[in-house]
Amino acid sequence: MVKDLGLRDDDVARIGAEQGRARLTRDKERLHLTLEALEQTEDDDDRLVRREIDLVASKNLVVTVHDGPVEALRRFAQDFDGETRLGALDAAAFMSSLVDAVIAGYFRLAEAIEQDIDRLDQRALHGRPGDDVLGDIVRTRRRVSLVRRTLAPHRDALAALARPDMQVEETIGQPWPGLVDRLDAAMAAVEGLRDSLLGTYDIHMGRTSQRANDVMKVLTLLSAILLPAVVLAGIMGMNFKLAFFDESTNFFLVVATMAVLAIFILAIARWRRWL
Repeated sequence: MVKDLGLRDDDVARIGAEQGRARLTRDKERLHLTLEALEQTEDDDDRLVRREIDLVASKNLVVTVHDGPVEALRRFAQDFDGETRLGALDAAAFMSSLVDAVIAGYFRLAEAIEQDIDRLDQRALHGRPGDDVLGDIVRTRRRVSLVRRTLAPHRDALAALARPDMQVEETIGQPWPGLVDRLDAAMAAVEGLRDSLLGTYDIHMGRTSQRANDVMKVLTLLSAILLPAVVLAGIMGMNFKLAFFDESTNFFLVVATMAVLAIFILAIARWRRWL
């Protein structure tokens, strides 16, 4: 099988080794490009799985090697099912199409994370008790950081395709130069996620501060309502003789005075829109 595809032993060794990041190697007859795809699992949307893809391009041949199914390649095959014009592409153009499909997967992932951030915004705005918004913000930030760390090394690998020492037009053709622009757009989308997440954190902290201010306002108003009654009760509790204390009905007068003061303070608070 290896001989039929024209792969040498060193090609097979590179393909079999787990690179862990995007890279590009070249010899006189072929290009070997390693890509890293990130995909969400079906059972857990928050968990991202890395899929390493090896693309080996030689004259009239492109070999893809990966462990298990890759959603980006499946969508590519599904979108071009029955498309006969693919046969007219040279190896470099076809490899560029596969690379673009992998980059498109990052756009889809960024869109899914952006939807999660929008939902976090709503949760942070409503601020329901017991809702661990901050913990979800941290988890989403880790996902964004993982996407960025995985995507960033592709810049060096794809930029190398345009270097003169990497040109093999006479054998496989010219790779699409727009891949670098597509990658830069994907990186910008990921950077935008980080900015959006910072906005979510600001909403959460602002809502938390607002709740704390509401509690302090209620406590302050309660203290202001009770303070005249406490002062009045302290004065009436002093040990001195007055004829006022000989009349038992004056107790109700004192209580009524306390109630009137409380109502008066509440009316002032309503008028000043403290409530």
